[in-house]
Amino acid sequence: MLLTGLSLLLVAIIGGLTLEVLGEKAMRNLSLILAFGGAYIMGLLFLHLIPEAFSFDSIAGTFVLIGFLAQIFLEYISKGLEHGHVHISKNNNSSNVMPWAAIASLCVHAFLESMPLAEGAVAVNTMGHVHVHVHATTAIGSALFVGLALHKLPVALVLMGLIKSTGATKLVRWSLITLFGLMPLAGMYLYDGIIHSASVSSGSVDQILAATNGLVIGILLHVSTTVLFESEEGHSFNIKKLIATLFGLGIAYMTLT
Repeated sequence: MLLTGLSLLLVAIIGGLTLEVLGEKAMRNLSLILAFGGAYIMGLLFLHLIPEAFSFDSIAGTFVLIGFLAQIFLEYISKGLEHGHVHISKNNNSSNVMPWAAIASLCVHAFLESMPLAEGAVAVNTMGHVHVHVHATTAIGSALFVGLALHKLPVALVLMGLIKSTGATKLVRWSLITLFGLMPLAGMYLYDGIIHSASVSSGSVDQILAATNGLVIGILLHVSTTVLFESEEGHSFNIKKLIATLFGLGIAYMTLT
């Protein structure tokens, strides 16, 4: 679990470093990167996460809706930072106000969507008792981890650009990127604590798994659909984006079926 969280932190750092080194050049193919990642996540949802969530308990459906609505609220606060829809100021003006609400919203988003990685997607039912095994190697190699990494890298890039546009110092920029990068690990530890709490009975583990996975599905469903239909300027769907989308779906299909 620690290795999984630190790996996602590294992804966030790489995204931030890309913006620091390349500047505006890093934004040129952002829509294609987002389209590929969004398509992969869409494939991940329908080929893996949704069937798995409903195999635990039908309550997953309720939490898919809750997650979808929660993401609408989070994106209202972040102004679309999760899918690259933040307009970065080209002049570094130190008088610009730091977008704390957007940063907080993005951190909550990263915290919630990474929680299922704590379980490593492994739940074993033995003699009527459900045992959840945490395997960091399973989590870090899972399809969910790959999907979140593909999603987190461009988001970290945009976040760094947004923070930099306020005129923030390098220390502040990297402190906030690190905070964002550590949110998945915090979410995993909290979820792991809940699953293994003495107050949680073996009979309720399936419902917790279904609810959490459903919540994450709702969040990612909103993100992926928004990315696919709105990541291009003018909301157009050009040939490059089509190729990136088909490539993302193809990779998902080949690795998840």
